[in-house]
Order: sequence, then structure tokens, then C-alpha cells
Amino acid sequence: MAEGKVEALLALKREGRPSVGRDRIELLEAVAAHGSISKAAKAVGLSYKAAWDALNAVNNLLPRPAVMGQTGGRQGGGAQVTEDGHTLIASFRLLEKRLDKVARLLTGDDLSDGDPFALLWSLGMKTTARNAFRCTVTEVRLGGVNAEVLMHLTPDCQLTAIVTGESVSELDIKPGRDVTALIKSSFVMLIAGDQNPRLSARNRIAGIVSHREDGPVSSEFSLDIGGGKSIVAVITRDAAEDLDLRVGDKAMAFFKSSHVILAVD
Repeated sequence: MAEGKVEALLALKREGRPSVGRDRIELLEAVAAHGSISKAAKAVGLSYKAAWDALNAVNNLLPRPAVMGQTGGRQGGGAQVTEDGHTLIASFRLLEKRLDKVARLLTGDDLSDGDPFALLWSLGMKTTARNAFRCTVTEVRLGGVNAEVLMHLTPDCQLTAIVTGESVSELDIKPGRDVTALIKSSFVMLIAGDQNPRLSARNRIAGIVSHREDGPVSSEFSLDIGGGKSIVAVITRDAAEDLDLRVGDKAMAFFKSSHVILAVD
């Protein structure tokens, strides 16, 4: 494939870039058609949890959510594809049909906030980190060796990352730039309630428990943090029982700034 050339196949691919699979686009289309995450999952041959995780990943990587829904447990709640979600679907399908024309359209028209191509590439990113958030850098504080990067996750929520000064230079991280913040779910700690404790962890995000799944050793929690976004935490089963967090309970997620990894398109 020639440098910079894009081909519309079953997935979007470009040299040196991750692919954007059709599966997530088809899942979004199924949600739009059925108005339900559980029905959409069944329609595309996914488990409810797999569909839930895929839609959370989509929402976390967009400036605004692609899907808005109400928690409904295993039976699923109502769900609606947002205007941004429909724009993403339309952009992908247009790329499949008329690549050259759509390439000019996406780079010339303001179909959504930011660069639509960047949104498509970021959705195809594959990483072991369960939490991947599309953020906008607001401030960079340079130190002797490391730098502190402040980002807006939502208008009301800020994240902080500590990276090397060399990384800031190589990745061209500066105010106004969109970055992807990656946080492993095992790095996210939880406390019950919405009180802000005195901790050394710089990142603290209040939310509502939207999902809990218990295993023999660990428990996985998803917190709705507003704006259609969520954060996943995996803690020990014993800790989960001690916290006694259930769906609908308030909780606080917190993690160190050194545990945030930044990626750029």
C-alpha cells in the first residue's frame, strides 16, 4: 500500500495505522435499528457484555457519546444512537462506497468536532488497557525530566498524566491537541460514596455504578461518569464485598497520574 493511501475494504486500513473494523459500525447500526443494546447484540451475534464493552469503548474515544442508554441489566435498557454516532456510521459507509469523494468531504466539511478521520482511526486502536479516553490537552507543565499534562475528559472532568519531557516533544503534546489517555482497569481504585478523600492520587472521578460482574478472584465495575462516558475498574472480590457497591450506587474512581499513558494519532 502506498504511503498515505486509504482503501475501503471490510475494515479501514492505512500504512502505519490501526484498522477500524466493521463490527463496531454494524453494532451502532443495530442499536439504531432496535433501540436496545441487548437486541443489537443478538442481531450482530455478540454477547450482551461484549456489546456493552464495545459501545463503551466507542463512547470513550469520541468527543461526545455515540450511544446514550439507560442501564437495564442483562435484559438491556433503551438505547439511542446520537447525532455523532449517526455521523460516524454515515462517514464509514460513505468511505466504503466512494472513497475519493468521501475523503474530500471528511477533510472539507465539519461533520463533527475535530477531525473525523482521527475519530475513525482511534476507534480501531487495539490495546490491553480497558480505559481509553479521547481528551483535549489544556496545559503542559514542563519540569526538569518529566512533564505534567492536564487534559479535559469532559467539560467538568480533568485528567492529569505524568510523562517524560522527551515524550512531550516527540508526540508534540501541547494545549489544544487531542490525545488518547489509556488507563489499565487494574490501576483504577474505588471507594464508595461521593466524598473526595485526601489521597496522593491526582485523578479522581465521581460516578454511578452502572455494571458489576463478579468472578471467583476479581470483580469488574463500570462507572457512569457523565457525558456518555464510563470508566472500568477491576478490584479483588474481597475488596468488592467490603465496598458492597451495587448498580446505582455512587462511587469514586481514582488513579495515579503516572499510571496514565498518552497516545496520539
